[in-house]
Amino acid sequence: MSLLTELVQRVGQDQSARLQARLATSARTTRVTVVIGRVLGAAFLLCFATGMYSHFLQNPLPGMRFPTRPVNLYAITQGVHVITGVACIPLLLAKLWTVYPQLFAFPPFKGLAQLAERLSIAVLVSASLVQLAMGLLNTYQWYPWSPYFAFRDVHYALAWVIIGSVGLHVAVKLPLIVRHWRRGGDEEVR
Repeated sequence: MSLLTELVQRVGQDQSARLQARLATSARTTRVTVVIGRVLGAAFLLCFATGMYSHFLQNPLPGMRFPTRPVNLYAITQGVHVITGVACIPLLLAKLWTVYPQLFAFPPFKGLAQLAERLSIAVLVSASLVQLAMGLLNTYQWYPWSPYFAFRDVHYALAWVIIGSVGLHVAVKLPLIVRHWRRGGDEEVR
């Protein structure tokens, strides 16, 4: 390793350690991240289910039939969709707050597996932020993107990206999730 590379690595690790120490709090534990994550995951799944119901009511597949009673079933499912979608905003921000110091780890990744994991998380977070912002603006019936793309098409596509990314994220983090699902486990900052 060259002297310059070694110096950059040492300085990067020192700066990373100092920054992570300043950001560390007792609230940023793996347990807190798992608890917020499971509530956020449930909210995403509920939004996805009610969104798919709405989508297939408007664009049914051949032979698809839906109940016609109670009369206000669609209004109820849309209300649940909007309420859980809005609730996802502070949940996502809280989850990001708990893992925020990990953004400053140095080196940023240690191998291709960790690089792939970080890239999949970047897709999940960015798609979620765009989806929630679009959904919130839709409640105000404000569509600044209308000259470029249709809300329903992008909202539908992002829903599938998010659900797939959540599934991948849970699969990758499953050992950590299982260890911290219930009270107990070591309370490392994650």
